Amino acid sequence: PPCRAVELRPMKGFPKQEKGFELGVSACFAGVVNGRLLMAGGCNFPDVPAADGGRKRYYRGIYAAPLPADSVLLWRKGGELPMPLAYGASVPTADGLVCIGGMNAEGSTTDVYRLVIGNKDKKVRIETLPSLPYALDNLTGSLMGNTVYVAGGNRQGAASNTFLCLDLERPGEGWKELTPFPGNPRIQPVSAGVHVDGAYRFLLWGGFAPASQGREATLSVNGYCYDPAFDTWIPVPTPTGRNGEAVSLGGGAAIALDDGRILCMGGVDKDIFLSALHGTDEEYLRRQAEWYRFNRRILIFNAPTSNWQEVTQTPHAARAGAALVGDNGTYFYINGELKPGIRTPEILKLTVE
Repeated sequence: PPCRAVELRPMKGFPKQEKGFELGVSACFAGVVNGRLLMAGGCNFPDVPAADGGRKRYYRGIYAAPLPADSVLLWRKGGELPMPLAYGASVPTADGLVCIGGMNAEGSTTDVYRLVIGNKDKKVRIETLPSLPYALDNLTGSLMGNTVYVAGGNRQGAASNTFLCLDLERPGEGWKELTPFPGNPRIQPVSAGVHVDGAYRFLLWGGFAPASQGREATLSVNGYCYDPAFDTWIPVPTPTGRNGEAVSLGGGAAIALDDGRILCMGGVDKDIFLSALHGTDEEYLRRQAEWYRFNRRILIFNAPTSNWQEVTQTPHAARAGAALVGDNGTYFYINGELKPGIRTPEILKLTVE
């Protein structure tokens, strides 16, 4: 199929209500709900840089902005999360933004919330959903039908192959354990749920795991597809750029477009990050942003034909811990880090033909 054109436009306007937040955050919850762009939580190093041993600050503000026709976002604070939080999974649904797990300076959480905002509401309502069976952070989540699926992340602090689902029509049944994905555990993988040939598929790529209990550090670029009808995983093609090089999407972002395509961007460089996991570089946090080679490619995976396509390359895409949200051809790529510890407040609007 022909290359889809993607138009990129940096947006103006960012919340200023929480001190330090205006520097931009990583790993916030975000989604488009009821015609509004929502973002909540996230973290950054507002005072002393990470490279100098600075403390990470976690935020709890919930912000909403009407979806703009132009390039200006008008943010309003709509409330606060029950606690400061980042590194959870956020899954937009017809009823609100489901925020799953995550962590703060105190540790990880099992909490699951749904952020709800009506057409005329100024305030965001927080509904409590069934808790996870164990604390999870740095996981990924996607929706298929009315069921939320989450995969990977740190489970009680250790990198995992966790795979769980929650039927939002029957929340009383709670989270169900499904067959874990095969291979190495994955922290910060990306995922998307697509509808192909009349059936749902959950696709998973990227992620990494530090050395632990005699197991070497790993970085995964390959992908798997989960078939809910048979509770099975099968391999899918590894993301590849135009030059045929495998691309790590770990720490990046993915979102299902219409028609079984998945837009993927951002992520850490596989070689540089794996060597950082081995921990031999004293100066790792002190390099220039370009040195980290965060993924600049915007890729589209066509699930029906199972092939990858590089749409374009842009420095705007080269981030880790950004959120990618939206629908109907308009998407927002929110914040993230330009290098370890350094965030950007930029929000990029992507229009996909």
